[in-house]
Amino acid sequence: MSSWKEKPFGFTLIFGLVILGLVILPFFTELYYQTFLTELFVWILFAISFDLIFGYTGLLSFGQALFFGIGGYTITILTRKYGLGTEPGLLLCILIPMVFAWFVGYFSVKLTGIHFVIITIIFAIIANIIGDTWTSLTGGKDGLTFSPRPFRLGFFQINLMDIKGNYYFVLAVVALCYLILRRIVQSPLGKIFVSIRENEERARLIGYHVQRYKLIAFIIAGGLSGLAGGLYSLTLKYAGAGYLHWSVSGHAVVYTIVGGMGTLIGPVVGTGIILSLEHYLVNFLQATDLVVGIVLVVMVLLAPKGIVGLIQSRRKKGKASA
Repeated sequence: MSSWKEKPFGFTLIFGLVILGLVILPFFTELYYQTFLTELFVWILFAISFDLIFGYTGLLSFGQALFFGIGGYTITILTRKYGLGTEPGLLLCILIPMVFAWFVGYFSVKLTGIHFVIITIIFAIIANIIGDTWTSLTGGKDGLTFSPRPFRLGFFQINLMDIKGNYYFVLAVVALCYLILRRIVQSPLGKIFVSIRENEERARLIGYHVQRYKLIAFIIAGGLSGLAGGLYSLTLKYAGAGYLHWSVSGHAVVYTIVGGMGTLIGPVVGTGIILSLEHYLVNFLQATDLVVGIVLVVMVLLAPKGIVGLIQSRRKKGKASA
């Protein structure tokens, strides 16, 4: 008997129940927790976009912060300085980072291993320096604040200055992006990404243009990372150069490794666990980074495939022994 993951109806049912629960949740929680969950949704989007290139294509990039920060600045600058609406602003939060991802990826995907990691870090460092010094555009170290305009879709309007309205908006966008990414990784394109991850040379011998497909994955992930950055700025009403720093990409790395790379649901689980730990520990423990580091080390040692990977492995062993 196939697992629920292989049954479209099973996934649809579980996904629908989760979304329904999240829709109802704000009626029973304070605004503080609604804000926390909204930020959690944003980091989930950032993590699953990173999983597309790391978990499915095998590219360990620390440059995703570059696209995250650009997305945040895009919506902030266009709204603050040019009065652009939220709808075209969010679209540009995807398109502009995709252009930058094409540029960065054009040079990066030609490299492999540690060289690929280093060049993505270098691009992020350059972007962070520009963000810190180009104060007339970015606000420098102080960043920029703004008041987002309502999101309009026909006669439907969402006030993004309202915490609950912003919560539902971000939830809807992230849920849609998850479904799109799931469709991508299950498509023939996703299978090519996995073949490159598993054996790049064999994929090349089969006839796939490996660098081209790497670049495609990099651009898609860049666009979704930019959207995550735009949603984060909408939530905080702020964009800063700090979000361009390569260390921000480390968040996605940790979430993905803890949850389970190459699964999509893994980064969701990892993000929820790590951010919840940080959220509850910060009140009585200052060294939250130390705790996260310990959790990461334990996961790498005991469950190198992450929590979801460990569950999947045990399920397969149980079926094999049955």
